[in-house]
Amino acid sequence: MKNGITWKIICLCVAINQKAVQIYTKLSQAEEIKELKAFWIQMADEEKIHADFWSRVGPMAQNSIFPCIFDTPSDTQEELSTILDKIEILLNRWEERKSIENALILAYRLEYYMLDPTFELLFKALRPLNGDTVPSDTYDRHIRRFIDMFIRYGHITPELELLGETLQSLWKRNKALVDIAMTDALTGLFNRRGFLIVAQELFSLAERRKENLAVFMIDIDHFKKINDKYGHPRGDTVLKGVAESLKGTVRKSDVMCRYGGEEFVILFSNILSSAVPLMAEKIRKEVEKSRPDGIFVTISLGVTQGLVKKSSGNSLLSWVSKADKCLYKAKANGRNCVVHDC
Repeated sequence: MKNGITWKIICLCVAINQKAVQIYTKLSQAEEIKELKAFWIQMADEEKIHADFWSRVGPMAQNSIFPCIFDTPSDTQEELSTILDKIEILLNRWEERKSIENALILAYRLEYYMLDPTFELLFKALRPLNGDTVPSDTYDRHIRRFIDMFIRYGHITPELELLGETLQSLWKRNKALVDIAMTDALTGLFNRRGFLIVAQELFSLAERRKENLAVFMIDIDHFKKINDKYGHPRGDTVLKGVAESLKGTVRKSDVMCRYGGEEFVILFSNILSSAVPLMAEKIRKEVEKSRPDGIFVTISLGVTQGLVKKSSGNSLLSWVSKADKCLYKAKANGRNCVVHDC
């Protein structure tokens, strides 16, 4: 991805983040009011946390292959380039007249630009490379502090309080839009698009690190009969119950999704080959015990695992396809069972 457009977009996000650190540092150095100086320092420190995120995931993302993460990548690249130029212009204006009002307006515009959905989409897509936490997890508190400070200094310019509320509303809408694009609304798991984006990172990483990887394809047995017998609302409850059982069984580092209908896919990165059959059987038993809404449910699993070898025919989708073939055999074998590497 080093020379690809997605990598260029990541580099622009990094540059905007670095500019934010620079601006908040300059605002703190120029400010004489103790409370505001401390606030600008805090903002700079929080942007440094974001910078630390980019420094950790950047080198790993550099050699990854993203599926279609942006609908119009060239437009996204152009938009971020424009944002970077606008931030520079605003900084120059503040440096010409270093007033509290101009500082607050500069900060507002900066935060507004950094709420571009591109950041949230990349945070979500690159999450597996960073662990459990990404910058957006703590951004609600960041925005709340920002708004509180605007309210406190609202006497300087009356529209500051309204601008702060607008910022919070925009953050919530953008976050919701990204969730809609990547998350299954019923189960809260990734949808197929979200899974392919996020799992590709782990797939590429496993290839470079020569780590063992496993893919599970899971199907709820006789789900149509459940819908026919109990109705679709209770069928939805079963889907949510199975999803909760899966979430409670796998590791936080594993990536799973509702692949479609009653099918789920889980990608296990850096897993011992000896642990794979144990994990598959544990998942099967936990779902069988779960009885969502009092309904007895079983699942069939198709499992493939091994080292990711670099070849033209080897891809994340080819692994999913192999797991799906094993799933087909599991269903042919009577269901409520696991078939490995058929």
